[in-house]
Amino acid sequence: MRKLLLFSVFLFMCGCASQGLSIPMGQGIKITAIDWPLLQIQKLIASELPTGMRATSANGREFFSKYFILSETEYKPAGDAIDRFTAKVAVLGSERPYDIEIVVEHERRVQRDGSFRYIVVGYERRLAKELETKLRDELTKSREERNIIDDFRVF
Repeated sequence: MRKLLLFSVFLFMCGCASQGLSIPMGQGIKITAIDWPLLQIQKLIASELPTGMRATSANGREFFSKYFILSETEYKPAGDAIDRFTAKVAVLGSERPYDIEIVVEHERRVQRDGSFRYIVVGYERRLAKELETKLRDELTKSREERNIIDDFRVF
């Protein structure tokens, strides 16, 4: 009985740990120690995702871009493209300073059981780095360029 209780506590503790996006080691890019309000970080990420935001997680900490392709130097909606990309951005941490983890998945359309499905075939660090650069540029803007009133809360 005691072993079962200890095992249950162990599983509970492991289940509560925030690990970020489930990606292979070394494929994601992190921006650390962001001392912005969570709401502003969420707005910034939503505005910088390529081709717009497709979905967000229930807790508002994971953001998924619409599917896109890279046409020369510009992002375009993927439609029914054979190869497509999607950016996933996660806000990590329970309080300031937050970390942001960025990953861009490369998906390929394959035919299975008479229909088409997309499978992940790799990760694009170069595209994740571009998104990181955009986010960093916005994060490093001075406070005068942001709406400082949003930083204050009424008690």
